[in-house]
Amino acid sequence: MKQRLMVLAGLAAASGAVLAAFTGPYAAANWTALPQSFGCGSAVVDTSGMPNTLVLQTITGCANIGATYQLTNPIPTTGTISFNWSYTSAGAYSGNYALGGANTQLASGVGPASGTVTVPVTAGQTFNFSLAGGTNASLTITNFNFTAPVQAPTMGEWAKLGMAGVLAVAAVAAIRRRSRSLPQ
Repeated sequence: MKQRLMVLAGLAAASGAVLAAFTGPYAAANWTALPQSFGCGSAVVDTSGMPNTLVLQTITGCANIGATYQLTNPIPTTGTISFNWSYTSAGAYSGNYALGGANTQLASGVGPASGTVTVPVTAGQTFNFSLAGGTNASLTITNFNFTAPVQAPTMGEWAKLGMAGVLAVAAVAAIRRRSRSLPQ
């Protein structure tokens, strides 16, 4: 019993926080859509599938046109961002993400492409997704997650966990003694 309590307490203390999909500080309300529209082209930031799916898309175009989806505030907590992406384009265009102002190209050129990204982030950095393309290019983001780092318990926390385990074992022993002393 004591070992089970200690293992459960250790697991609870060692788990990192995970924000699945575009939720919490990464919810749709905390991003800014920046689609371009001019002359013969337009782009769309489609958030209708949120919190699960984000689509950046060029609808029509005769020139290079783009769309950006930018986290409005800096990243609040150090951790890891991960996401799946898929890209389609009929021309020499690109799907990207940028972290702290440094652009990373996910795919470029003609064709479909897809992948998974896991990138460490630091509190205070900026983050966005962007698509530069012509007619019918798209960048789709799914399975967006933020994971906070696992925090190792401090010595004081381990002492509290140990004390909680000792108290739990003592309570169980007291209950057993009391149940044995009661008339049957």
